[in-house]
Amino acid sequence: MHTVGRLTRTLALTLSVVLTGALGGVQLASAASISEVTASYNGGTIDLSQGWGTATVCAVTETGTHCFATQSDYQVWLTTQSDLSGLLPAGSGNCSTGLELFQNISYGGTELVIYVKSIWLNLSTYSFSDALSSYKVGACSISMTDAPNGGGNVYPGATSAGSDVSWIGTAWNDRVQSVYIY
Repeated sequence: MHTVGRLTRTLALTLSVVLTGALGGVQLASAASISEVTASYNGGTIDLSQGWGTATVCAVTETGTHCFATQSDYQVWLTTQSDLSGLLPAGSGNCSTGLELFQNISYGGTELVIYVKSIWLNLSTYSFSDALSSYKVGACSISMTDAPNGGGNVYPGATSAGSDVSWIGTAWNDRVQSVYIY
């Protein structure tokens, strides 16, 4: 059953990539619409759509999602990446740092770090929908909305490269459902 599910998701993602290229960048589907994300964690895997377990930091990269028990474990992993270009899509230019999303104000709670560009990511896939209270924008500008796939209202706050927001505000706290890195 798992093999069939993975094959179906792989075919859907491949079809999405082919159609996106063939239609000049129009996104009909995306990896973000897949309902299950398996992440590496402590030598095994976890399904983030079912929760994070004891993980406190997860990094979404082009090559997969990696979770860690502590911020220091994440930092150690990050330093073992000889260059971040392996984490980022080809042609990403100077986007050498990811978007850091935090569950609590002042950068507390669980942290989701996103390195994937040019695709709407639905935070529900990572059990992070309606959970954002603070964030740090990496080297590339972002957009955030209150509905899946970039739909709904666009967050009006600071979204340019290098923005640092310790409290997203009452109107948007625990409201963001999708993000996009330019």
